Amino acid sequence: MLEGVHDGSSAADRAFATRAFVAELATALVVPAARASGMVGDAMRLEQLPAVRAAFAAGDVGHEHVRAVIEVTTGASSELTARLEAEAVERASHQTGASLRRSLLRLRERLEPRPLELRRADAERERRVCIEPAHDGMAWLSVFMRAERAHAVKARLDAIAARAEDGAATHLGAPAPAPGLADRTTPTQRAADLAGELLLAGELSAELPGEAAVSGSARGSAPGSARDSTGLARLTALGAVVPRILVTVPVLSLLGRTDEPAELDGYGPIDAETARELAAHAPSFQRILTHPESGAFLSYGRTAYRVPADLAGYLAVRDGGCRFPGCGRRARQTDLDHTVDWARGGQTGHENLAHLCRSHHRLKHRTRWRMVQEPGGVIRWTSPSGREIRTSPERPFVAPAREARQPEQTG
Repeated sequence: MLEGVHDGSSAADRAFATRAFVAELATALVVPAARASGMVGDAMRLEQLPAVRAAFAAGDVGHEHVRAVIEVTTGASSELTARLEAEAVERASHQTGASLRRSLLRLRERLEPRPLELRRADAERERRVCIEPAHDGMAWLSVFMRAERAHAVKARLDAIAARAEDGAATHLGAPAPAPGLADRTTPTQRAADLAGELLLAGELSAELPGEAAVSGSARGSAPGSARDSTGLARLTALGAVVPRILVTVPVLSLLGRTDEPAELDGYGPIDAETARELAAHAPSFQRILTHPESGAFLSYGRTAYRVPADLAGYLAVRDGGCRFPGCGRRARQTDLDHTVDWARGGQTGHENLAHLCRSHHRLKHRTRWRMVQEPGGVIRWTSPSGREIRTSPERPFVAPAREARQPEQTG
């Protein structure tokens, strides 16, 4: 039973009560909200799988087996679920979780009354692009899409990479390899380079063997323009980035006097040379202004509800992202929220503003989750159960200390 929910509660009230409970669970277990939501979903789903639940309680099936059954039976009819559940309990004693998942998927495919076309149409609604940070300045870019398109994309990249190896690389606009590494570039590396180049900078022309021309605004451009007779837009991968990205660069690194790493929003440290290259293509810069003596950051008091650009820029760098415990959404995907509502006398200043994603913004206003700003940009959250959790800013700006005046010497 969710707190505050009764038989007369509206669907919206029930939804927000569920979200408040999931947030409570996520912060208590220190796991992402998506994982906590998945755990709640798995528990609810397990209630509909009595045989698997009993076998799990008895130790006859493991956690991976349970996860496999939940995954395979999601969306299946009650009759099909019962058949798959019975098979799973029988097979789990001699199959690993991965093997059980594969065998149940094959069985479901044979028994599923709904045509594959309808099921794939449902699955296709989940298509998306994801980015996952990796180590040493790298990241994984994943695309969830139709299987035949994914295989076709990979095959095309491999084919282009193979032709590039035979001397066509100069027609692809691919970035030049580091000195001494040209002969060590593998086909896999070339395919990755080409994928990034195509997504960021341009398209293939019909001049490359086996490639049909692709229509686009760049077709027919004059020589010397962004696209010329070589076939691919002659833009550097970094210079072609049009969407805004946030990079915090130490000024001495920007001037080339030090190699202190910069900070790429949503990822972490990047090398100074890459930061300087990004800065060279930046259409503008934004400074973060403080009072020269007190170090106080910009505040517009009660004169404006809408947050001005200079203050918003500072807050984006300070917060980094949503300030709810455990949330990973970056500042560009969030709202600037008045901690004390504007209608209740709250001011438009850094001490009363913080980034909240749309979900947690609504959670703050529609549930018993409460937030209070403390000195230094720290936010104290109080959950519906009364637990207190503090979140710190990603980049806490420290006010410059005034130099202590030296006493005059008397002689």
